[in-house]
Amino acid sequence: MNQPDCPTCQPSLIERWGLALLGVAVVLTIAPKLVSAQANAQLNARTRQAMVDAINDEYHARALYSTAIEKFGLVRPFSNIVQAEDRHVSLWQTLFQQYGLPIPTDKFAGKMSVPSTLSVACQQGVKAEIANVAMYDRFLDFVQQPDLRAAFRQLRRVSQERHLPAFQRCASR
Repeated sequence: MNQPDCPTCQPSLIERWGLALLGVAVVLTIAPKLVSAQANAQLNARTRQAMVDAINDEYHARALYSTAIEKFGLVRPFSNIVQAEDRHVSLWQTLFQQYGLPIPTDKFAGKMSVPSTLSVACQQGVKAEIANVAMYDRFLDFVQQPDLRAAFRQLRRVSQERHLPAFQRCASR
């Protein structure tokens, strides 16, 4: 028998708030997964591969520059650029999460070697940054998502305008 005026028959304020909070918790748990699954579905295989290639390139550069620091000490430009590579990896990790994609593991850390001289290591940095710019140019030819395009453009600009000239100066010393 349903009696609307019966105080013991109606859920208490605490019970109503508890149910409301449970509903909010369910929405906060499920909604991001639905959004990321939808975002992931919007990415074609080529774009997903571009993301994987981009984060792997950043992992590679970070490992290479870290190894140079281990060998030559906290010398520029390696000491500055390795910090930038950390930020670039973080950017890609965030984008992978937003698209609901698994973040590739870093397979380069601790597995790199550098030449015997700082000058040759800087020349290697020049080649790496030139290749990085070319890679981002290729990706900008087909990637459609505005956030990914912005990331590619920004990272390309940093490689072209900051990292490459720094390694060129180092190599010419």
